[in-house]
Amino acid sequence: MTMESAEIRICPVCEARFQSVTPLCTGSHAADSDFRPHFWGADPLGAQVQSCEECGFSGYAQDYLDGVEESVLRKIRKFLSPRVRDISLPDTAFYKYEFLALIYEWEDRSSLEVGDSFLRASWMARTVANREKERLYQREAVRRFEEALEIGECEDPETRAVVSYLVGDIHRRLNRRRRAEGWFLRAREEYDLLEERTRTSVEWLGDQIARQMESPCDMLD
Repeated sequence: MTMESAEIRICPVCEARFQSVTPLCTGSHAADSDFRPHFWGADPLGAQVQSCEECGFSGYAQDYLDGVEESVLRKIRKFLSPRVRDISLPDTAFYKYEFLALIYEWEDRSSLEVGDSFLRASWMARTVANREKERLYQREAVRRFEEALEIGECEDPETRAVVSYLVGDIHRRLNRRRRAEGWFLRAREEYDLLEERTRTSVEWLGDQIARQMESPCDMLD
């Protein structure tokens, strides 16, 4: 069940005040193969990121408290403010996550954070069957995740295994079969390098990698 709380947010860019609904408690019963959860009751993902319809600033609750640097503020006003109509339309929660991803990139956040935001944007596009947007965000997400692995953001072996699997599954969803197979093999290698105790605790990952290599499915087993 999803519980919600109404709050007043103050935009750190234009100081506009608006009411937002924040999910407090959620429960999920399944997940897609790229980790998109399926919730009991109302889906909270669309409300986890809130956007200011005056200027386009988007973020989680903490982002509204952190402030915005002048260089980022200028980019928001230049690139997002002209697009505020996008986030006011129905069934367009994916734009909130797109705006968030762009802001995180301008703030020099990690590639993992930027990639996660684009991945969530793809989830939101999938929810409303907007395949064009879903694919666009998947391409953006997978590029950031590959970069995160390349530059060493994924320091521990477990994270490398999970992200490598995720890269493979996104490529699979984009019908890039050879790339997907290569990344699933890499994920398997990373998984096999885990210490036995760790490998046992994430045995589901090993099973999922094997499943996607042998008989791909869009659901997490």
